[in-house]
Amino acid sequence: MELIIAEKPSAAEKIAYALGPAIRKRIGRVSYYEINGSEKMTVVPAVGHLFTLKETSTATPSFDINWQPTYTVNKNAYYMKSYLDAIKYLAKDADKFTIATDYDLEGDLIGANIVKSLNKFQIAKRMRFSTLVASELKHAHDNLEAVNVLNVLASETRHIIDWIYGINLSRAVMAAIRKAGRSKILSIGRVQGPMLRFLAERQREIDSFIPRTFWELYAIARNTRFQHETRQFFEQSEVERIKKETPNQGKIRLTIERVPRSPFPPFDFTSLQTEAYRVFGFTPIYTESLAQALYANALISYPRSSSQKLPPQLNLPSIINKIAENPKYNELAGRLITENRFRPRQGAKEDVHPAIFPTGQKGKMKPDEEKLYDLIVRRFLACFAEQAEIADTKVELIAGPHTYLAHGRRIVKKGWLAYYTFNVISENALPEFKNDEEIGIDKLEVMEKKTAPPPKFTPASILKFMEDHELGTKTTRAIILDTLYKRGYVSGRQISVTPLGMSIYDIFSKYSSKVVDPELTRKLESEMEGIQTEQMSQKQVLDDAREIVSGIMGELKHSENEIGNELLEKLKETESFAQCKCGGTLRVLQKGSSKFLGCTNYPNCKITYSLPKTLFSYAGQCEACGAPKIWIILKRQRFIACVNRECPEKIAKLQKAEKAREEKAKEKAKKEEERLKEKARKEEERAKIKKEKETAKKEAKAAANKAKKKAKTKKKTKKETKAPTE
Repeated sequence: MELIIAEKPSAAEKIAYALGPAIRKRIGRVSYYEINGSEKMTVVPAVGHLFTLKETSTATPSFDINWQPTYTVNKNAYYMKSYLDAIKYLAKDADKFTIATDYDLEGDLIGANIVKSLNKFQIAKRMRFSTLVASELKHAHDNLEAVNVLNVLASETRHIIDWIYGINLSRAVMAAIRKAGRSKILSIGRVQGPMLRFLAERQREIDSFIPRTFWELYAIARNTRFQHETRQFFEQSEVERIKKETPNQGKIRLTIERVPRSPFPPFDFTSLQTEAYRVFGFTPIYTESLAQALYANALISYPRSSSQKLPPQLNLPSIINKIAENPKYNELAGRLITENRFRPRQGAKEDVHPAIFPTGQKGKMKPDEEKLYDLIVRRFLACFAEQAEIADTKVELIAGPHTYLAHGRRIVKKGWLAYYTFNVISENALPEFKNDEEIGIDKLEVMEKKTAPPPKFTPASILKFMEDHELGTKTTRAIILDTLYKRGYVSGRQISVTPLGMSIYDIFSKYSSKVVDPELTRKLESEMEGIQTEQMSQKQVLDDAREIVSGIMGELKHSENEIGNELLEKLKETESFAQCKCGGTLRVLQKGSSKFLGCTNYPNCKITYSLPKTLFSYAGQCEACGAPKIWIILKRQRFIACVNRECPEKIAKLQKAEKAREEKAKEKAKKEEERLKEKARKEEERAKIKKEKETAKKEAKAAANKAKKKAKTKKKTKKETKAPTE
């Protein structure tokens, strides 16, 4: 019997039914599948990592760890025991073992740890697939590969290094603040440190930015704003001089350039996350969960890919033909089929998986899943479409010795822009101008402005920044950013570093700069990748990591008192949430699992405000009631709300929302009433038609009987008439 191990229950089901007529069975809570053919197969699911790292000694720093069942380490993962028990039970009758987890480093490790626990690693085989479509799964099973031992070692090494970094450094920080008299969960990690550094440095750059005043000069003519070719003037006297030198009439010089624009390459994982944030406001971690759901339902390919390639082996014409069966995309896909456009525009990046693409399969989706799916489908189809053509118009207004400029942009040929309709190119129409024509200047306008600081990072842009700097992996970057939010180190959609986050960064920069050094992290990343190419051994990489962590721990221990005291001061500053109306300070307090804001002047001041159980951070003072406003941080998005339940603005919004709900309910009831009336009308009409048919049938039958009777009578009469003649 062949035991096939899938990563998740949903994947196990799809694999089983792809390989043959499957019978679903259960061992306790765990569903598995039997396939009885020429060779018996059993498909059983895991639920992600059934094994995790656990320390085997109490030494500091802690380096002695091994793999243990996850349910023995994490009490919240006890449900995993039933899955591991089911696998062990079914393995007793198996002589073949196949790993069918996701084809990536994590999937390699998940499967390898399971078959190692069964002592079957040496004989295990690997299924390689990029989608959960039945035909590909069948092909993957017919063409099993050897398990890539180097990939398993590289993935295991990454887990071990992240563990020894995260556990040891986080414990050191928490020990320091505990020594200063407080208890607080804090963390820092191998990639978390450099990410926090980039965010903190950008924050400092913004905070220290000193704006400069500058002026812009415009000539208004024919309802068009022409800007002086010197875009920014930092001396007002110069603007005034040029203004005086500009006559009230000028000559037009027109330049029109038609520029072809190629479509974007298909999505890789990072570009999908950044675009979903731009278009829908989905945070990267939320986009990942949506993409995973689409993949699990066989609607898209494996999402955590770095590739921008769509190889011919995917049978791209077949996928486009399947997409054309969907009425929503019939016209767009049909156009590609008619024009025989099956060669995609691709990017340079490659991976073991292709770029993200829709499979063309049908399935149910939640609203946000459908939005992301639509984004992926349109990007995919756009890759095959023809180039767009943009007319860039440059209009120069030459007035005396000075030149003023206006720019227009118009899409003259949509091409792929008809497929990918997410505001990629904005048009700017200009009135009609003719070359060398003289036009009058209606007025000259001076605008005073100030230079702007660099923009804050967004959740999408920091992930792209980390990718460009080769830090973290496509899978872990969003998780690390989410951790920074959870720890209270950063806040907001336009990311701000909190006082606590800035303190963590400053402390490590001051006492152990290696923790936030991107070069060191990049070096370790390179070494771990070297394991896959046999340029480095696992032992070499782990020895380097242990040496680095030991050095950092020594530095932190030497400055433990200073670190604890500095953290304590910043914690007090962080807990001082906002100014109270009485003049005191509102602090974040906790009672049981509930958090609330309380005043330092208690019991004289008894003002309190409830706080959400989700993540939050300070967002300023409410203009309507004077209470604090907070950023509420959810998986999908982050928004601002006033903490005062009696806030007039909040009450007004709630009343408006309630009214909208009531109106929606009325509209729904009205539509339902109309639907029922229409249904009753149709039923009445059907009954009437049925009755008319029955009446017509009866009348036809009666007429037939009458005709038959008449014919019979006629025949009888004829017979009687004929008899005497004979």
